[in-house]
Amino acid sequence: MVRFSKKLEYSLIALRHISVSENEITRVRDISEKYNIPHDLLAKIMQKLKKENILESVQGINGGYRLLKKLSDIPLLDLYNLVESSTSIVECMHDDANACYVSDNCTIKDPLAKMQSEFESILKSKMVSDFV
Repeated sequence: MVRFSKKLEYSLIALRHISVSENEITRVRDISEKYNIPHDLLAKIMQKLKKENILESVQGINGGYRLLKKLSDIPLLDLYNLVESSTSIVECMHDDANACYVSDNCTIKDPLAKMQSEFESILKSKMVSDFV
């Protein structure tokens, strides 16, 4: 039911790659080529990580990215929220729940809400370092 998107997977792969590079500057192209990740998509992800002060960008001919935060200090929920549009496990848990046409008669709303809460708790309890 719950599935990580490619964007989240690519984020984790890139952060792991950068974390093992021992504070060297890492280029998007190097990560993209090594792991066969679409360059443009990875570049957008890296910009988001920079904007959230997870990564630092270094300009110039030898420019690239390096970590600003320890991966053990970044909850998976934060990364998830950064690259995903929602943590909702089903459509009716989105902010636009009014779009659900069975909402008034739904017999699984309460169990799904409980699962949603448990899912978010798991994401809060796991750090990015647990995946790299």
